Amino acid sequence: MKAAFHRQETGAMLAQVLLLIVLLLFVGLAIDGGNAYFERRHMQNAADAGALAGARALCYGGDPVAEATDYAVNRNSADTALVEVNGNKVRVVASCTRDTYFMGLGSLLGGIGIDVLNISAEATAACGETTRLCGAFPVAFDEITWDTIPCGAEFYVWDDDSVTDDMCDNCDCQSVIGSAISVGPGHRGWVRLPPPPEPWPNPAGCKDNCGADALKCWIENDYSGPIDIGDCVPGDPGVVSSALQAAEKREGDNIYVLIWGPGPCNGTIGTCPGTLYHIVDFGYVNLVDVNLKLTIPPLPGHKQNECPNNAKVMRARRLCDPQPIACGRTEGAPPDEFIAVSLIQD
Repeated sequence: MKAAFHRQETGAMLAQVLLLIVLLLFVGLAIDGGNAYFERRHMQNAADAGALAGARALCYGGDPVAEATDYAVNRNSADTALVEVNGNKVRVVASCTRDTYFMGLGSLLGGIGIDVLNISAEATAACGETTRLCGAFPVAFDEITWDTIPCGAEFYVWDDDSVTDDMCDNCDCQSVIGSAISVGPGHRGWVRLPPPPEPWPNPAGCKDNCGADALKCWIENDYSGPIDIGDCVPGDPGVVSSALQAAEKREGDNIYVLIWGPGPCNGTIGTCPGTLYHIVDFGYVNLVDVNLKLTIPPLPGHKQNECPNNAKVMRARRLCDPQPIACGRTEGAPPDEFIAVSLIQD
């Protein structure tokens, strides 16, 4: 009887040991699985950082392979980084090898054990054309007129709807504005921008009243929210004299402006009423000065009331050097006038 009882006790203990081992394997799988997930996220961060660093080197000068490797391996703990440069894009595969804690126990039981995990992640970034802008000065120009302004050329933005395209047929433009291009009604518009959505800041506390006060606030501070290519922005093609007076505070500043053209709206910024300007590009200008009492004399045979008299006007110079844009992002197209560095789907 004692032998039978001993055999039963031994069998029960063996079953308990096997059950304990199985439980340890499941616990180990959970622990090793969680560790693998953590390391996978870590490698994704390494790949992202490496790709962005490599693309940044393409934009601003440097060795994209060395920069990408440094950020992935030295700064984000990847064991290795495979870096590929294709035109304006950088692809990084970040990898690491990590020991397991429990998954290797399977080999002790005559089964299959996993002693190490090989973990990798990849990312692609581009030095490309900007498709998003933060910090816009709230004025928009039509694409056709904008494209007629050469790099470095000055142009005048009139805030008087009586200034027409054929103004210089009647007025002595040469004596006042020289050969500068005039941008008047139908070719420019003040845009009505609301406070930006979360999480974008509004440090100046600009209001959402769709009127002159909000416009003045964004003229003085630039719009702090994002505007994407394809968005539509409501605006007013008419005269906003008080807003233009606010622009005097920005004389000498380099500012980003909006360019509109035909196309459907991917989204509309805010709910203000007005003409919808479909944004197709961004521009960069130096606001040379603001003149609130500019007069152009008439040509012989014409009268002063046919020409600007004490008119309000901005004088600006188009800048075409590649510039990074705050909160800029790219879909990967090669950079043109503006550049951004961002991760892309490749």
